[in-house]
Amino acid sequence: MAGVPDSTSVDPDGHSVVLENERVRILEVRVADGRQLPLHSHPPRSVVAIGSYRLRSTDAAGGGSIIDRRPGDVSWSDGEVHSATVLIGPAHAIEVEVKTPG
Repeated sequence: MAGVPDSTSVDPDGHSVVLENERVRILEVRVADGRQLPLHSHPPRSVVAIGSYRLRSTDAAGGGSIIDRRPGDVSWSDGEVHSATVLIGPAHAIEVEVKTPG
C-alpha cells in the first residue's frame, strides 16, 4: 500500500477524521450517489454502515465486486487498495482503522 494515497487524501470532503490517537483513526464517510473515488488504500479496518448503499469496489488488478450495505451492517477488512463507485446511495458509514504498532 506504500505510495498509494489513503481515502482522506483522494476524498477529503467525503472522508472526515472524527477521532485519531496512537491506536485507531475513526472516519465518518459520506459519499454521494454516483461518485467515483480513484485508487486509494485502507489499513486494516472495520466499517459500520449508517445508511443503505451499494458500491462497486475494484482492486488494483481490475477485479471487483458489488457490495450492499444496510444500516447496522458491520464488516472487517485486513487492508486493501481499491477504487470505488457509489451505485446507490449516498454511502454513509463509520470506519475504524487500526494502526499497527511500530
